[in-house]
Amino acid sequence: MWLDNASEVDILFYEPYADVIADIVCNKTYNPLTIGVFGVWGAGKSTLLNLVQQKVDEKTGKSKKTICFTINAWTFEGYEDAKIALMEALLRELKENKSVPEKVKEGVIGLLKRVDYFKLATKAISVGAPIVASAVTMNPIPALMSAPVTAETIGKGVASVADNIKTMHDDYLKDSEESVVSSVRKFKEEFAKTLSDDEIDNVIVLIDDLDRCQPDSIIETLEAIKLFLSVPKMSFIVAADENVIQYAIRKKYPPVGNYAVNLDREYIEKIIQLPIYIPELSTKDIENYLLFLVVQEYCSSDNFNKFLSDVKESGLIISDNVIDSQTIKECASKYIDEDVRGEFENNITVISGIKSIVAGNLKGNPRQTKRFLNTYVTKKKLAELYYGKDSLNIKILAKLLVLQKLDSDLFIQLNEWNKRFTTENEDFKKMKLEVLSDDGEQGNYKSWSTPTIIKWLQCEPQDLEKTNLDKYFYLTRESLKKSEVDISSLSGAAKDILERIGNATQGLIRGIIEDFEKLSATDQAGVFSVLLPKIAKGEIKLYITREIFVSFEAYREKLCEALERVNEKIQVGGISSLKAMRNVDETKIDNLLDVWLRTNTIDQKTVDIIKGRK
Repeated sequence: MWLDNASEVDILFYEPYADVIADIVCNKTYNPLTIGVFGVWGAGKSTLLNLVQQKVDEKTGKSKKTICFTINAWTFEGYEDAKIALMEALLRELKENKSVPEKVKEGVIGLLKRVDYFKLATKAISVGAPIVASAVTMNPIPALMSAPVTAETIGKGVASVADNIKTMHDDYLKDSEESVVSSVRKFKEEFAKTLSDDEIDNVIVLIDDLDRCQPDSIIETLEAIKLFLSVPKMSFIVAADENVIQYAIRKKYPPVGNYAVNLDREYIEKIIQLPIYIPELSTKDIENYLLFLVVQEYCSSDNFNKFLSDVKESGLIISDNVIDSQTIKECASKYIDEDVRGEFENNITVISGIKSIVAGNLKGNPRQTKRFLNTYVTKKKLAELYYGKDSLNIKILAKLLVLQKLDSDLFIQLNEWNKRFTTENEDFKKMKLEVLSDDGEQGNYKSWSTPTIIKWLQCEPQDLEKTNLDKYFYLTRESLKKSEVDISSLSGAAKDILERIGNATQGLIRGIIEDFEKLSATDQAGVFSVLLPKIAKGEIKLYITREIFVSFEAYREKLCEALERVNEKIQVGGISSLKAMRNVDETKIDNLLDVWLRTNTIDQKTVDIIKGRK
């Protein structure tokens, strides 16, 4: 099995990126600096951070003058104030690090006491003591703590909290005129002074999993870096999905009226001095990655690293060609134990047969690739437990799992056809003959006629109609839900919206969508359960899909997935709609256009017009 964790091994061949980032953060002339490592969910950002830390250690010789550590932002989710949590986590890392000089640790301890004051101030507000705290500090509690102010009556415990704040104030905040601005300034000054020791050259902090946090926590973490911690000798490397950060910014700072400004992008540019984008893996890269993962399953860690070194030195990674199964077997042969070599070669053959089909559906995502392989391995083991070893054809099992990944509706339809199996699956056979015929007529099998599904039909084994697939579908029975939506279960309001969308004109659609937005979340989900399959079949006009895409941000990913399955050529009339969709989410629409280019759903000239190149 392949764990969904950051890898210690560079299977993605991100080493050049790690080298560049490590060179930059190890250069003392560049700090203070914040680098953004941007990539979509599952792209391997955590793996890249691990590599960066390894490279920093190599370049500094694990020098005690360079401190490098990782903080997981997701661990702050349970805290009321992520700013305070990050500040405290960073300071405690410095306090507990054996390489940090004692003199620096003394300064860190003082800063932790100041953070304790911030925490007590926040606590005072949360229990309803702003008046008491204000009296103690002679000023309002610093707004920078962003604590939720309540209107509760000051109750038991307030006096105790106020006493603690006064003690903190007397001991650490002598300036009774301290304001919000001076609180920030004093912390930064003390932090910078603490790090000014000659025995420290650089402190490199890797911030991981920021995009898993709630929007408020994301903003607070970024603000803590900018407001409190960006001082000489400090370098931050923040790994996140830029789209998630932009969403958090838009939610925290929504646009005012018709004032058009890219606040989300400008905000990121203020925080992140150097953005580095992890490219989406190509189909070729994913095909190779699938094979590398299979090799990893049958190797020790040391042998797998040696195998990867051989692959790099051979130039196979930078080759334009996909690595074939025979080449992989030859490269890995000396690293695979004899007792598992037969099983290894069998699995390599199976995965090689399907990799070109499934790779295009994995969207260049390493995490999705691991999940697909884990599903295959799990079902293979279940087959052995249910029916005995070698009782099922694993090539058929793998092929069916690919169809499940490509199109769940077609997977369900094949199961329905299989229920009528006699001497063969006559429905499947009829469909295949019609779809693969040379006359170009698809009749009632339009959904089976997309380039990807045709490729699936042609991959081995090609004669599925000769096999009763009951046992295979039993292994995947959790996926065999009823494909049709039960319209009768929808509310009257949801049915009304569906009817109006069915009769919509360009002049009416905006008002319909506004009423659609007013539905409850449950009703909206019901409407989408009907619309998405229709969009995939090309039954919804693109100007309608455009308005839905613009208005329902939470469903944009699903809308794009549905649009990817459209097999009708995109006409000139759809250009304006696609431009409008791209204006609100450039990344998703560019990814969609790339898929359409690969499936000949759109031509390059039309894509250039949509992107404003012509």
